[in-house]
Amino acid sequence: MLTRPEICRLVNDYIGVSQGYLGGFSYKTHQEFYPYYCDLDINPDDYQGTTKNRFIEILVSSTPINQAKIIKGILNKYPGTQELRDEFSQIIDRLNAVVSEQGGVEGKVINLIFAANGPKPEIVVEDAISNRIKIVKNEKYCLAYDLPILDSGFTWEALVTWWATKNSCPFPNNESDLLERLLQSTESPPEKLLFNTYYQLQQKFGKDFPALVPQVYLHYDPKTIRELAGQQRVERQRMDFLILFSNKHRVVIEVDGKQHYADGNLASPEKYAEMVAADRKLRLSGYELYRFGGYELQASKGEETVKSFFIQLLEKHNISRLVNK
Repeated sequence: MLTRPEICRLVNDYIGVSQGYLGGFSYKTHQEFYPYYCDLDINPDDYQGTTKNRFIEILVSSTPINQAKIIKGILNKYPGTQELRDEFSQIIDRLNAVVSEQGGVEGKVINLIFAANGPKPEIVVEDAISNRIKIVKNEKYCLAYDLPILDSGFTWEALVTWWATKNSCPFPNNESDLLERLLQSTESPPEKLLFNTYYQLQQKFGKDFPALVPQVYLHYDPKTIRELAGQQRVERQRMDFLILFSNKHRVVIEVDGKQHYADGNLASPEKYAEMVAADRKLRLSGYELYRFGGYELQASKGEETVKSFFIQLLEKHNISRLVNK
């Protein structure tokens, strides 16, 4: 993370300040700066004060990778002296190194197929070189997000905007229609409680809240369970929920009923072993994985459990500005 002295030096010595305002930034150009120069979906109007105050608060509340992007944007917007440019280029390298050390999943999100609520989609590889796929059957039983995921993560606003465009949905209805469609894909009362509790938080904290995506295909076998006749060629094909804090930082959330560890009413060591083996593999590939027992998610006690968990998770991923404002 940036230190306070580094932020002060960037603001005062590199950009410059005039009468309490950030040099060269109007409110309009400050708003345009983040998407144009940083590839970040940040709205300065969500913050209070002058352009200087807003810029500093944005920097303080950003993750190391986003701090690096903002500094790089400043270097591209303002020429500065070579000495200062060299100094802040080294800071960019340090911030990016911190992100690299924190782990995560290698590569970018390419295919996001989710909200499955019916027969498995039939998928063909349309372009193997570019890893471009096409759903050729049962497309109506799932959603396929077909836009790039920003490095800053996958927000509820991005999902709502995509949904509205895809369905020509009038503005007052697009969020409620999307929420209803996503909720249809949740499979049990505990899953529905977790989903609804999360989106109650989203409504409180705003559209730049990370999207909670239900029933996401992680692995895919073109054959159905019946066709496989008891074989299992890939581990669990779908995740209950996914949050993308960035392309790299991906969080999987599973809600476990007894079918995860029992056959009927009898405990199954084999099923449990298969589940934890798949968990290890997923974690080793860079995913974060959290499990809830269905028993935890009961009525008001379950809501409090879910709310507390998500606030801690958001703080861990430096989204504390949302939960503390």
